[in-house]
This record gives sequence, structure tokens and C-alpha cells, in this order.
Amino acid sequence: MAKQIGIIKLDGTIEGLNFYFLNGKPIARKSGGGFNGNAIKTKDSMVRVRENSREFGSSMVAVKAFKASIIPFLTQFKDGQLHQRLASLFSAIKRCDAVSERGKRHVGNGLATAAGVALLQNYVLTGGKNLAGVLAHSYRFDFATGLHLDEFDGKQIKFAKGSTHLKVVAGFLKIDFDSLTYQLVLSDVVYLDKASVGPITLRPLEPNVAAGKAIGLVFTQFVQETNGVFYPFKQVTDVVLEVVFVE
Repeated sequence: MAKQIGIIKLDGTIEGLNFYFLNGKPIARKSGGGFNGNAIKTKDSMVRVRENSREFGSSMVAVKAFKASIIPFLTQFKDGQLHQRLASLFSAIKRCDAVSERGKRHVGNGLATAAGVALLQNYVLTGGKNLAGVLAHSYRFDFATGLHLDEFDGKQIKFAKGSTHLKVVAGFLKIDFDSLTYQLVLSDVVYLDKASVGPITLRPLEPNVAAGKAIGLVFTQFVQETNGVFYPFKQVTDVVLEVVFVE
């Protein structure tokens, strides 16, 4: 590895040399070398690399299934960083697997532990404000009976500029990270404004009888009512999607 010297700093590969920047400094090195596919598959020194690769692949499959299971929420907003955050989260949950040998740990076993549940519980998928911060009230969530706002007062909500209501939907998800099967049941949509008062309950529209981990989610979105039509605010700062229950 050598430093680049001169006025013009290169980036790329030219005639067998790689030019790149490392910690802000221009570097040149002969191309090739490093790890190749066969070495990774066969060398004893690459065992840890193979283990990490298998576990990463398993975690990404779990991320894909989880995102597919909550599509009705994800289509309501755009967040280019969500996949990366979920990849990091599910990798951390996978590491909580205390029963599988290294290289075979997976998300399902991670969520069978208190530590894995703690990582998912109260996770804000939208990466901004949490549900309590938007609602400005305490709430209860029961997987069978729904989201409960017992003493709600709409005057306490800090509405986004231009919005008239806060849309709220609860989700009741069962997902099996072994079979990658899932069922999502939604509640009715509730639109809260400054005149709304509790108690307010968002119940599941039907029982969720699927197998797997029970996960409760709540989605909120500021909207503007015009002539009886609700127009959603789609900026991620105007939306909250939070995991509020894991069992």
C-alpha cells in the first residue's frame, strides 16, 4: 500500500492498480489479492467469515419477512434508511440466540429470550418521535383487546403545521421466523382532533389465530381534512410506526 503523491488524486482501478481514499487520504495498491470465494469456502482461517455470512443471510431473510408482514403500514410513507435500521436491529436480536452454535444463530431464537424481546419492544421503525411523544398521553396495548387511550384529550396533541387530525391504526401481527409465515390484523382507522376525548379503544377487526410471535404495532400519521377527505402528510417526520408489544 502506498500514498498517492501529486496534484491529481485518482479513485478507481487503472492498469492493475487500485486508487482509493482511506480515512481521507489518497492510497494506491496493487489490485487483486485479499479474499477470494474459494478461500472463504475452504480455508480454516475463514471459519468465522463463513459463520458470519450464514448468520447475516439468515437475518436478512427475517428482515424481508418482517417488512412483507407490515406492508400496509410501510406503503404509507417513505424512509430510505428503514432497511438498514432493521438489518442492524435483527442482527442484534439474532446475537441473543443462546441455544444455537455460532453460525446457526437466528432471529426466532433471539426473540425467545428476554434480551431479544427488549430490543424489539418499543422500537420506533420510523426513527423519529415515539408514540408517547406524539399522543402526549399514556396508553395500554393488549393483543386481544387492542390499543386503549383511557384518558385522552385531543387538546394535548401538538399537531403538525397544517394538519387537522391525527390518524391512528393498530396492528396485531403474528409472525413465525422459522416458517416465515405471518398474519397481520388491523384495527379500524381512528382520526383524532383537538375535540377528541377518551376513552378511545382501537380493537382488532378479527382475532389473529396464526402461529408465531405476537407483535403489536401502532401507526400514527398527521392528516389534513378538506371537504370530508383526509389528505396524509407523508414526510417521515409526520409519521410514527412503533412496536409497542412483543410476547
